[in-house]
Amino acid sequence: MVNWDHVEEGEIHCPRTKDQADAERLCGQLKIDFHVVNFVKEYWNRVFVDLLENYKRGRTVVSDVWCNKYIKFDLLHKFVFDELKVDAIATGHFARTSFGDFLENWSEKEDVRLFRGADPLKDQTHFLSSLSQEQLRRVMFPIGSLYKPRVREIAKTAGFHIHDKAESMGICFVGNRRDFDDFLAKYIDPTPGVLINIDTGKVVGEHMGVHNYTIGKRIGIGPQEGIRSNEGYFVAEIDWKTQTVYVCESSQHPCLFVTKFAITKPHWICKSPKFDSNIAKIQFRHQRTVPPLKCQLKFDPEVSRFVLIPKNPIRATAPGQKMKKRKWTMETQFSYYVLS
Repeated sequence: MVNWDHVEEGEIHCPRTKDQADAERLCGQLKIDFHVVNFVKEYWNRVFVDLLENYKRGRTVVSDVWCNKYIKFDLLHKFVFDELKVDAIATGHFARTSFGDFLENWSEKEDVRLFRGADPLKDQTHFLSSLSQEQLRRVMFPIGSLYKPRVREIAKTAGFHIHDKAESMGICFVGNRRDFDDFLAKYIDPTPGVLINIDTGKVVGEHMGVHNYTIGKRIGIGPQEGIRSNEGYFVAEIDWKTQTVYVCESSQHPCLFVTKFAITKPHWICKSPKFDSNIAKIQFRHQRTVPPLKCQLKFDPEVSRFVLIPKNPIRATAPGQKMKKRKWTMETQFSYYVLS
């Protein structure tokens, strides 16, 4: 599946070329057909343009979530089901469903539920959280119940040359070795703005666009007299309309912590959960050091929205947020999925 044209970007070395060669060689070993589909145009229009618009507004979004929703589990599925006439599709995501790793528990009457992968360090359900019932019902996750070392062991035993291949950790259009800020600068025009200390109201610096910042990010500010900080400056709030970035001193400043969320657009994979205990585990970001956190989840009829109240204040919850200055509350978008 080709989603990004590195050659068009002017890159001499295209990582996709090596990946494609590896996939084709594997198909030869397994004696199965090898197909290539091109979704470069669709990816640009449905994923990348949206990412740019969000960054222009100072919002931190995860493109892999939209790629899964609109490309991998939509366009790719339509191709393999309609053109290749397959019965199911298997992916290498570290995830599981209630239908089993190989759809052995598939049911026509029951809804499918998404479960976390067995390997907590590799779990990828965060990136699948916007999928629908239809998209998940015919999907196998063969390695969902395995740990990564075991996957490599199986590949080595089977004689697959990729058993020790380096992991692909970067965004498909950026790669592992490119600076993301430099990459964005190719597509977003610089827009000057100021950095303001959220406590004093003083201007402590200038910047060339809010797309370069995300909540909680440490930023470098010169040692000018009167604005130097021994604890460092961190992004506390972004106002994209005025191109103002508010900063605070110290990585543990109160304004970096949130105690309440209003969910603007909940997405239920299975069905709206029953709030018997009003306790839910929420994954705020995909990061190995941040496990699911306990929250109270309830519906607030006054604002007609679901409200999340974490057990403990949560630091730098950046994705898709709209933070109210000095109130330490925020509005955000979350997707719901079942946690095992």
